[in-house]
Amino acid sequence: MGERGAPGNTGDDGIGLPGKVGPRGTPGLVGATGQTGVKGQKGEPRETPDDSNQPVAFTVTRSSASDVSTDINTRLPFQHAATLLPGTSFDLETGTFTCSVPGTYVFMFSVCKYRSSSELFVQLRKNGDMVVSGYNTDSSHWESLSGSMVLVLQRRDTVYLTMRGRTGGTSGHDTSFSGFLLYPE
Repeated sequence: MGERGAPGNTGDDGIGLPGKVGPRGTPGLVGATGQTGVKGQKGEPRETPDDSNQPVAFTVTRSSASDVSTDINTRLPFQHAATLLPGTSFDLETGTFTCSVPGTYVFMFSVCKYRSSSELFVQLRKNGDMVVSGYNTDSSHWESLSGSMVLVLQRRDTVYLTMRGRTGGTSGHDTSFSGFLLYPE
């Protein structure tokens, strides 16, 4: 066999079918930042939306016992929202209601003490301050603590339960926390 010759000239397009599409290439480099656009015109003044007709209500429950807490600052988390109206802000994981409509609210709680827990101490708190509490030390029975309070709230105020001890909970939702807007501001 002899030496390989020089490549020939490219031929004319053939009459066969086109070949398969080749693999995708690598992305190109990022281009330069464009120029800043022209500033828009000032908008028309608007009123704050009237949320006084916005209904606010929730009921949350637990269906299992809580972890044991030795610190009264432990927030009581919840597992289910039995009622949560649209626009109502409630975080199940932290057990926290956040006010979005200023006004007068009613809050209620019913908490079941785990039967082998030596005590259960529950506090309803507004922005970290205790407003009502319940305490039980009967260690041989399932016992229930309850409380209620009417509170005036402003936007972004928070309301939640804290506990020391251990709460019970079953599929009967023995532990619950409810709140609703009574009168908007």
